[in-house]
Amino acid sequence: MNTPIFLFGTPREVQDHLAAALRQRRRARKHSRQEAARVSGVPAPTIRRFETSGEISLRQFLMLCASYGDLKHAEGLFPQPGPATMDELLATHGSA
Repeated sequence: MNTPIFLFGTPREVQDHLAAALRQRRRARKHSRQEAARVSGVPAPTIRRFETSGEISLRQFLMLCASYGDLKHAEGLFPQPGPATMDELLATHGSA
């Protein structure tokens, strides 16, 4: 069985993948790190550190996502749970 390439086994692998993906997105827009800093508000040295080591604060990562990705994907990491019972469903949508 082939494991899809997008599945990563460790947080470090995800971190490295996200850093590489951001670097790719930045380069696709032909932005230098200085330009990325200007559009995102994240300092260029922080962008360099993220792209080379994967290290960045969550706030700064989200600022980069807002500039180079889709912030809604980050919001979707922890969706609100749906109703677990019929009573909960009726309580949220009202009974007919």
